[in-house]
Amino acid sequence: MSGTDPADLAWSFSHLDPAVAETAYDTLGAIRRGCPVARSGELDGFVLVTGYAEIREAARASDRFSACVDGLGAAAVVTEMREAVAPMFETDEDHHHQWRRLLQTFFTPAAAAAQAQYVRAVCREVLQELIPHGAADLVGAYARQVPPLVIGRVLGLAELERAWLSEHVRAVYSAETLAEAQQAGRIYADFLLGQIHQRRTHPTGDLLSVMVNAQVDGRTADDDELVKMTMLMVAAGHLTTADACATALLHLLDEPTLRQQVSADSTALEAFVEELVRYNPAVAATGRTVTAKTHLGGMPLFPGDRLLLAWGSANRDERVFDDGDVFDIDRDRGAPQHLGWGAGEHRCLGRHLARVELHVMLIELLRALPGLRLQAGAAVRRTFGVIRGVAGLPVRWEHR
Repeated sequence: MSGTDPADLAWSFSHLDPAVAETAYDTLGAIRRGCPVARSGELDGFVLVTGYAEIREAARASDRFSACVDGLGAAAVVTEMREAVAPMFETDEDHHHQWRRLLQTFFTPAAAAAQAQYVRAVCREVLQELIPHGAADLVGAYARQVPPLVIGRVLGLAELERAWLSEHVRAVYSAETLAEAQQAGRIYADFLLGQIHQRRTHPTGDLLSVMVNAQVDGRTADDDELVKMTMLMVAAGHLTTADACATALLHLLDEPTLRQQVSADSTALEAFVEELVRYNPAVAATGRTVTAKTHLGGMPLFPGDRLLLAWGSANRDERVFDDGDVFDIDRDRGAPQHLGWGAGEHRCLGRHLARVELHVMLIELLRALPGLRLQAGAAVRRTFGVIRGVAGLPVRWEHR
C-alpha cells in the first residue's frame, strides 16, 4: 500500500466491510504507521485507533472513554436490545467494578480448569459423530458446536437447556436474511427471559442467578438489561472461542510442522494459543465513547466522539513488538504484554476459560482426525469485524 495516504485509508475504512477481511492487518498497519489515531467517514463517522500506546490509553482511561457505545463495537453483535444498557459490559468505573467482583468467581483459573472435563466430553461426543464422514466444514460442525454448550453450563443451564441454547444461538448468527435473524433473535430473547424470571423466583446460586439477583447501586437489573447482558455473555463465550478455534485450525493446517509440534507438546500448545491471541485476536475491534474533552495520540476529541479500538493492530505495532507481523510461538512473553485479551477494567473476564476451551478443543480434534487437510480446491475466506474468524473450513481426514 505504498503511496497511499494513511489518512485517506483511514477515512474510507470500515471494519464491517467484508472486502477488508483478507488484507485487514496490511491496511491497519499502513494506517498505524502514518496516523495511529485517525478519523473514518464510514458508519456515521468514528475515530480509528490502531497504535498500541493509544489503544491501551483509551482502554484504561474509563473516566474519559466509556464502554457504552451506540452502534459500534462489541454490543453491536446484539441488535435485539439496542436501547438497554448491559450491566458490566457497557458500564464503567465503580458500577462496572461491582458487577465484575460479583461474577469473577465463575471465571477464575480454578473455575476454568474445573470445566476442562466437560469440554473434553463435549468435544469427544461431537467428534465421534464426525469421524465416520471423513470430511466436514470444521467451523459449523465443530468450532461452533462446543463453546455454546460450555457457556450454557457456566451460566447454570440444565443439559437440555444448553442444547436448546446452542441450537438457537447458532441460528441467530448463521441467519442468511435480516428477517431470519430477527425471528431467531426474538425466540432466543424469550428463552433467556424465561430463564431470568425462573431465577428471580427460585435462585440456585449459579452464574445467571447471581446476575439476576445482584444488588448494584441499590437496585437489581431489569429484564431488558439482563437479557442484553446474558446475550453478550453468551456471545463472548461462544463467538470469540469458536472463531479463535477456527483461526487456530486454519493456521495449523497451513503449517504441518507446527501442527506436529503442538500435538506432541502441551507447552508448545499453550505458547501457540497465546501467540494466536496476539497475532489474530478473535475480538478484532471494540468501541469507546468520549465523555470529556481530551486528546489521544495528538488528536483533539470531544464528548460523543466514538472510538474503534483495533486490538490486533496494536499487537503488531512496530514501536512495541519486533517482527509483530510474524507468527512466532517462541516469542518472549515478558513485557510488553500483548492486548489480545483487552486492557484496562474491561479486559476479558473469560480469558482463563477461553484458554482451557481452546487447548482442549484443539488437542482433541488433532488426535481424533489423523491426516487432517483442507479439501482440494477449497477457498477459505477470513472474516473481520467485531470478531475475526473464518467463514468455513472444509477439510478431509483419514478414516477406515
